[in-house]
Amino acid sequence: MKFKKYAKYLGVAALAFGLVTGCQSTGGSATTEAASTNEQAVQTIIADAKVALAEAKKGDYAWRDTGKIIKKAETALADGNTAKASSLATKALQQSELAKKQSIEQKAAVKKRFSQS
Repeated sequence: MKFKKYAKYLGVAALAFGLVTGCQSTGGSATTEAASTNEQAVQTIIADAKVALAEAKKGDYAWRDTGKIIKKAETALADGNTAKASSLATKALQQSELAKKQSIEQKAAVKKRFSQS
């Protein structure tokens, strides 16, 4: 009876050890790949934000802080803080898109106002 009890504990311990060892050997590369994928995604968002900001500048409606936010996102990414970098890059992209939209709406409003007179 005691032998079965100890054998059961020994089997559970061996299984736990095997799982921990197996997860450690594959977990590192999976984590590295995920971090690399996240960094690439953030770099893509930053690049998109830069393009959208350039388009907003063409329309003379770029917002004041958007460029600063992009630089902060790049710094956060360089420091390894992908969550902060992603948040900042997304914010910069949204601001650039809104600036382009504002440019289009204001041009239409000006055209409408002065074409009626």
